[in-house]
Amino acid sequence: MPLIILSSILLLLLLIQAVFYILPAVVMRKDEESHKDDVPPVSVIIACRNELQNLKSNLQYVISQKYPEFEIVIIDDKSTDGTSDYIVELAATFPHIKLVKNSGSGKKSALSCGIRAASYDHLIFTDADCRPASEHWVSGIMSQFDEANPLVIGYGELTGKTFAARFSSYDAALIAMQYTGFASLGHTYMAVGRNIAYTRKLWDTIGGFSSHTDIASGDDDLFVREAAKHIRPTVCILPESKTVSPAKDSFGKLLRQKSRHVSTSARYSLLDKFLSGGEIVTRTLFFAVAIAMLFVNWKIALAFVVVRLLLAMFSLARFCKLTKTDFNLFMSLIFDIFAPIFYFTLLVYRIFNRKTEW
Repeated sequence: MPLIILSSILLLLLLIQAVFYILPAVVMRKDEESHKDDVPPVSVIIACRNELQNLKSNLQYVISQKYPEFEIVIIDDKSTDGTSDYIVELAATFPHIKLVKNSGSGKKSALSCGIRAASYDHLIFTDADCRPASEHWVSGIMSQFDEANPLVIGYGELTGKTFAARFSSYDAALIAMQYTGFASLGHTYMAVGRNIAYTRKLWDTIGGFSSHTDIASGDDDLFVREAAKHIRPTVCILPESKTVSPAKDSFGKLLRQKSRHVSTSARYSLLDKFLSGGEIVTRTLFFAVAIAMLFVNWKIALAFVVVRLLLAMFSLARFCKLTKTDFNLFMSLIFDIFAPIFYFTLLVYRIFNRKTEW
């Protein structure tokens, strides 16, 4: 009897896990950049606070974009490290750079200032610590724009050499595979602010960030969830149109970052909570039941574990191949087992640390 019960539970959990791996894998395709004769001008918007060194390292990659007409709008949110002086100096050489100072407080206020100050209707957003993967980042994102559904969800790769950074890179790729996959299927529940594009008209239509101004985060995921009520976003996983940024190099920093990210989950619908957190919850339960099964029939337990790992690794490897993200099978297997431990730690961390800021 225990064998039947445990096998049934494992099978159910495996089927749920398959939803998070097989469905995104089925819809994933190799995007191709479409070349249009008439392309609209674009405003690239970057909000920052004390990001001088990051701007010095990464802004050159935005400046060198191969696109007919674009501007770069930098919003300085009360920086004290000389950010404004640097941008003013840079603008003397590159006149398509515009400096805006945030009169309010917080990232959403800063982004709102940038949107209002932008010269063009099409807007692409990224962060100061990100660099475009190529000089065709803007053109690639714009090639996926659909005027009927004016929101493009991009991919932001994380890189690093420490164990924490490599885990973060794995985690970001897995999450991106799932949210881009489900968005392609017609249900959008999140995006990342370091690579997203939409029109000013769409921003005005849904009232900007007005429905969630009371929390610091959510300028990406809560915004696209609201926008998805009106339009169907387009997904862009072109390798040349991803952004690349350094992952947090320690688990302390990663916990603080993840804590900010999950602070918006209280605003999610039940379905969106399942899509954003169901994979790691069912993965944890799967491993727990598989361990119990070892004491009943280790061969069946091992078979279930192997099948699940094959599903997970195949799907993630395919996504990484399409996006030209580094994929290490050995490390991915380790991270697959380590992830439940990390997210349990995050849950405990969130209980004692509720403060969020950008």
